[in-house]
Amino acid sequence: TMVSSPPLLLLLATNVAAALLASAPRARPVAYRAAVQHAPLKHAVSERAPPPLLSVLPNEKIAVELPVPPLPKHAKALWEVHKFGGASLATAELYMECANLLRAESAAAVNNFGSHAPTMAIVSAKGGVTDKLIQVVKASLEDMDAAKELLRTIADEQMEVVRKISSPEQSAIVEKLIQADQADILNVVRACSLMRFIPAATMELVTGYGEVWSAMTMHAYLLREGVVAQWLDARDVLVVEQTGGDGLGDKGSSNVMGVDPLWPETASRLVEWFKQPKMQELTAVDCSDAAPIVIVTGFVATTLAGTPTTLKRSGSDYSATIFARLMGASKITMWKNVNGVYTADPRRVPEAFPIESLKYDEAIELAYFGAQVLHPSAMRPCIENRIPIYVRNIFNPSHPGTVIQGRACSLGDSKQRWSEEAASARKDNRKAVCPVILGEGESPIRGVTSVDNVALLNIEGTGTSSVPDLTSRLFGTLERAGVQVVMVTQASSDSSICLAVSEGDAAKAQKFLEASFEKELSRGLIAGIFVERGHSVVAIVGEGMAFRPGTGATFTKAMANAGINMRAIAQGSSERQIAIVVEAHDCTKALRAAHAALALSNTQLSVAVIGGTGMVGKELLKQLVNSKRVVDDPRSMSKRKVLDDLRLDFKVTALSRSSGMLLSYDGLDVLSDDLWNSADVQPTDLEALARFLAQDYNGNRVVIDCSASQVVANLYPRLMEMGIHVITANKKAGSGPIALYNKCVRNRRKAQWYYETTGPGSGLPVLTTIKDMLQSGDRIASVQGVFSGTMSFITNSLAQGKPLSEAISEAVNLGLCEPDPRDDLSGLDVRRKVVVLARELGLQLELEDVECDSLIPAELSSWEPDSSKSAPSIGVQFAEALKPFDEASAQRFSDSSKDGNTLVHMGCVDVEEGKAYVRLTSLPSSDQLARCVANENVVAITSQRYSPRPMLLQGPGAGAEITASGLFADLLHLSRTLVEWTIPKIE
Repeated sequence: TMVSSPPLLLLLATNVAAALLASAPRARPVAYRAAVQHAPLKHAVSERAPPPLLSVLPNEKIAVELPVPPLPKHAKALWEVHKFGGASLATAELYMECANLLRAESAAAVNNFGSHAPTMAIVSAKGGVTDKLIQVVKASLEDMDAAKELLRTIADEQMEVVRKISSPEQSAIVEKLIQADQADILNVVRACSLMRFIPAATMELVTGYGEVWSAMTMHAYLLREGVVAQWLDARDVLVVEQTGGDGLGDKGSSNVMGVDPLWPETASRLVEWFKQPKMQELTAVDCSDAAPIVIVTGFVATTLAGTPTTLKRSGSDYSATIFARLMGASKITMWKNVNGVYTADPRRVPEAFPIESLKYDEAIELAYFGAQVLHPSAMRPCIENRIPIYVRNIFNPSHPGTVIQGRACSLGDSKQRWSEEAASARKDNRKAVCPVILGEGESPIRGVTSVDNVALLNIEGTGTSSVPDLTSRLFGTLERAGVQVVMVTQASSDSSICLAVSEGDAAKAQKFLEASFEKELSRGLIAGIFVERGHSVVAIVGEGMAFRPGTGATFTKAMANAGINMRAIAQGSSERQIAIVVEAHDCTKALRAAHAALALSNTQLSVAVIGGTGMVGKELLKQLVNSKRVVDDPRSMSKRKVLDDLRLDFKVTALSRSSGMLLSYDGLDVLSDDLWNSADVQPTDLEALARFLAQDYNGNRVVIDCSASQVVANLYPRLMEMGIHVITANKKAGSGPIALYNKCVRNRRKAQWYYETTGPGSGLPVLTTIKDMLQSGDRIASVQGVFSGTMSFITNSLAQGKPLSEAISEAVNLGLCEPDPRDDLSGLDVRRKVVVLARELGLQLELEDVECDSLIPAELSSWEPDSSKSAPSIGVQFAEALKPFDEASAQRFSDSSKDGNTLVHMGCVDVEEGKAYVRLTSLPSSDQLARCVANENVVAITSQRYSPRPMLLQGPGAGAEITASGLFADLLHLSRTLVEWTIPKIE
């Protein structure tokens, strides 16, 4: 925006620009008001006024009383101030909606105070106008005709809105004024075009016209509706002192400061404005029937010398709170396009929700670290006069929004209360309780926010502390360079300091510091000054953090779980915020991880189900949904009730089957009839699935394997290496190659592996019980029993005289069999369970080490099913293939069941002998293992403590429902470890 010029030309340009600014016509609110005809006045001016305000000016030692304008006649409610941003004023319809909302809010005061509330509204420019006016000024440097055409378009668009919402007479007046302003703007920017230079004051003058036009527009509509209203150009009364740099500042910045109101002068001018004859109609209105409305231009102000200026970009909030204080307002409402101040940016954290209430201090911290709903400067006037700030949604006015009021406990008070509580706790031999009491289920933090486009500026010492004045010189240099520090961390000595600054300031900061420390750098007293770009600051904010153990641990643990590296960390002295620096690409991930971990929403567990359309997979998904813990819309998480003390939600982020997979970080509607008809279905790719899971912001991730795939089992070590937990009903890892098993065991240091349903109990907690026994010091001698509910069903069916083929067919129809029923009848399924059990007991056995009896006739040992698409299922085919051998199978069973014995399919692991087997065994009918009914498993554990009578575990052992229930139990076990232990409990 600036063209380099010779010094003489630059001086000339500055003088000419100053002259133009001094002579530039100001907006003419008085002339406009004089031209508009109002209804006759009904009442005289009221002499009542609210109590005077106090202000402490810079460098003054005594408080100064501020005069305030009087209240209208019969007003029982104080003035209420409202502020509308550009997004709320983008169309003619929105102008009318905002104006009507002012009238409705004023009338609502009748219920609480007995009168309408006199109202002041601060308005921004129409949506997009400020940016367009900036473009007009910039365009004048290159193409004056283009600047003129763009300005004409902006003015025409504003006048079109005026014509739509006001009477012809009023619109004609406003159009005439806008056209005059248009000519004034062209005169100013034409000078810029000649000078090839844009003075900062020129930009501030031109951009302020957007607010002037906006105020006139809303005022014109109110007059059409018969409302007693006036509009005020804030430059007529709001006098400010520039304490920072020139120019508009950055749009949306939370760190732009440097404009302070001159309170006595401003208050005096405002009172005088109300005393003008045409303004006295405002205080003459009888508030028993209606109330006056004053529309004020936001953003703009004037210096004591009379030069037009601004409160910088995003400064309209500041305008609103300044006038709220000047009017002695009872409250101020900031109308935004969201339902209040959110726990996080909902565009980046879909789980975010509106905060019901905030302290001023909490809101300032949130705003400083990037929350753009409210500017931090804006809260200062309200803090001084204890004026509550309401943040509400213009598009959803029925929502209560967020109220900001009250001060957080001071550091001194918090420390004193903590010291007293700690001393009392030591005396009573109990744990100290944080002095800030939280409500039931309330989080210690109010929100999670971020600052993007941050660079790390590292001043690296040599470890000798040879520059004793390093810190003072460092910050003095940055102040002279005009560089604002977002965050600072320091090592134990002055040797190394890390600063977070805006990326736009990084190069300048480095240049100034290298010049300032040139001597120390050349002598090696400072190792170097380095800049690292591409970072963001993520901060958690809340009064409840102060003196509350566990909050910081939870925050940093969430980052570790999500695989996010923290480059720097800092905590403020008030303990109301902790900030970290992360790489920019990790920012959203960090926000969502912190939001979930710190109980702003329930702890989330991202669940990926492989084999999700099989019998077990479908049953598992059904059970998950029935638990009412599954979230498929992150926006609903804030509305969910806590079911019990396990504050946990399951979010199914991935579903996979052989023909395709679905992936969504926001969660899938797993029971939707159209789920697999979605265009989002993509080909199954385990590598792509692994990448998707690795990039999940949520560090609590689990894969539930409902398949029988060796390829999937081979993926376990890699998943666990990435910190992804595994729960499986797939026996291929636990009973497969010992190298694969051992690799999974080693990776348990990084993630948990649950495989209860692959052991001899299926849905029974056999492996868990054995693990507890061993860890408690018991010595297990042997484990034996009926390990297959399917084989139990088949042997019981044979005992009842049913043919083998019929027994298999029924088992298949009941969903008791493996996908290939030959795995059951050959004993392969039980062999796998035995290997899993043996390895749990410390035996390094392979599958081929386990002896096994088979019920498959020898003639069918090489039988293979028809795999064509039109062929029946493998279960139907195998049952049909068994029919010729039914008689021989029955005879074999009968021979083994003589003398009142019962034939059982028994597995056994003999720890003392170091061997295992699966056999068809004839047992006396009185034997506990022989009393196993259809579809039941029975397991006998003989140990040092349980001998000679073994421990017995008995119950259903086959079927999709039982297996899914076992998987769900493992999921809950995992969940408890994540909620109760991995993340510290915050009380």
